[in-house]
Amino acid sequence: MALRNIKGLACEIKGQLQFLQNPDLLVFTPLGGLGPIDIVTVNKKTAEVNLYDVKAISLRKTTRSYRDKNGHKITNKAGYKIYRKLSQLQKKLGVKILYVE
Repeated sequence: MALRNIKGLACEIKGQLQFLQNPDLLVFTPLGGLGPIDIVTVNKKTAEVNLYDVKAISLRKTTRSYRDKNGHKITNKAGYKIYRKLSQLQKKLGVKILYVE
């Protein structure tokens, strides 16, 4: 198993542990670990269902500036969090990103 896969698995377990601290939540994970969803939570009291994709927090190593398609200057500073995008399927399903250290 590659190092990044191990890191991802460790982050998923940390995410599950965060949710398990709430006694009103049931926490489920997909069998096989593949797919657009890493964790499903169900609130026993409200029946609210939430879908999560777990991501490790990553920080930028260098500062980089560029211009967006409208010509605006964008600066990504070193030490700032890198935000991840949801896939089209994840957006359609209402998946949320859970960032874990």
